[in-house]
Amino acid sequence: MSDNRNKKRIYTIWRVTAYVIAVGSVTAGVLTSNAIIGAIGVGIGIVILISARQRYRVVTHDERTIEISRRAASAAFSVFVIGLLALYMLNRFVHPVIGAMSAEAAGDWLGILPILMLYCHLGFYAYYRWRM
Repeated sequence: MSDNRNKKRIYTIWRVTAYVIAVGSVTAGVLTSNAIIGAIGVGIGIVILISARQRYRVVTHDERTIEISRRAASAAFSVFVIGLLALYMLNRFVHPVIGAMSAEAAGDWLGILPILMLYCHLGFYAYYRWRM
C-alpha cells in the first residue's frame, strides 16, 4: 500500500513540474514575443507527462474523482464564459476600456485565456474535492 502511495506522490510531483514548465515557458514566450520558447517548454512538459505516466502507473479514477472533475469542468466553463461575456458587455455598452487590439495583443490574449481557464478549473477542482 505504501509503495502505491509513494508512486502516486512521485507522479504528482512530476505532473506539477511539467505544468509549471509548460505554463512558465508559455508565459515567457508571450512576454518576449517568441513562440519558440513556448513551443519548447510545452514539448518538454508533454515528454515529462508521457514518461511519468508510463513509469508510474498508479492513477486510478473512481466515481468520486470523475464526479468532482465533471463538476469542476462545468463550473469553470460557466464562470469563464459568463466572465468573458460580462467583460464584453461592459466594454461594449458601459465604458469602453479595451480599445481596438493589435494582432500582437490579440495573440497575447489567446495565450493568456487558456491559462486563466486552467487555473479556474484547478481552483474549482480543489474546492469540490474539499467539499465532497
